[in-house]
Amino acid sequence: MDKKTIDLIEAAISKRKPLRKITNALRLVNGLGDALPGLVLEQYDDRCVIHLFDKRWIAGKEALAEFVKSRLGARYLIIKERLDPQALKSEQINASVWIDQAPARTVVQENALLFGVDLNDGLNSGLFLDMRRNRKIVAGLTKGLRVLNCFAYTCSFGVYARASGASSVINVDISRKSLERGRENYGLNQLECAEDEFARADALTYMKLALKKGTRFGCVILDPPSFARHDGKIFSVKKDFPVLIDAAMNILESGGVLLAATNFSGLSHQALEEMVAAGGRERIKSIEPLGQDADFRGSGRMPESYLAALLVKTK
Repeated sequence: MDKKTIDLIEAAISKRKPLRKITNALRLVNGLGDALPGLVLEQYDDRCVIHLFDKRWIAGKEALAEFVKSRLGARYLIIKERLDPQALKSEQINASVWIDQAPARTVVQENALLFGVDLNDGLNSGLFLDMRRNRKIVAGLTKGLRVLNCFAYTCSFGVYARASGASSVINVDISRKSLERGRENYGLNQLECAEDEFARADALTYMKLALKKGTRFGCVILDPPSFARHDGKIFSVKKDFPVLIDAAMNILESGGVLLAATNFSGLSHQALEEMVAAGGRERIKSIEPLGQDADFRGSGRMPESYLAALLVKTK
């Protein structure tokens, strides 16, 4: 790497320094937002992952690895080449380990909570860093509420809500593996699990059943994947999100809170708000746009750093 590139990376790292007071898991370089298009660098304690979205970085992988080892003291580094923007599965990318002095798995801290991550488990680590601020915002509204965490993944929202005093939390996800990692996160934070706290189910099916039973929630979290396949069906957030929003509004208590979020860059904040308005009709009290945390500089300017999120409060 030339000096200009090194200086840009150093400048990006320096800008994230304030975040180290609350977490040791952060995005140190966010592509175009740090004048380094195609390069994403994330740190999880003393482990790092680099995502390459532009082929111009391929030749410099060795130099990037050396920089990460010397500058950040990384004991593990995996580089993931993600040149195909349509690649959504781990087998569709080229991943290579460059520093292997520690396991890919570790435990990180975020706002005094603990989360297990695995840098060599598919595309994602197990903790979506761009939702850090939103986890705290939503959790701050859940004290005493029943919370339904749909598409729960590894249940980070559930951990936050329980730690913030939610009366109950149900984490719903179709993946048994993700829910098991969610249980591990509960254990890391010494949270006891209720019998029905982890539900392996389709989120829409679960919400329809809750409506039928007359079950209501004070908070519903909807953060679905952009695309997914299950039981021969294809889920598309652009096509199917309105149905999810409508189902969520139907099971929200009066004065309840809905978080609707997506990383699909083809769905704008305005389009998402129109979906919410249609689903909520006269029940909506307020809609507040939410964004990514401070380490996602230039948010929205590239597909690899995009988030449309709305905090909806009902009457």
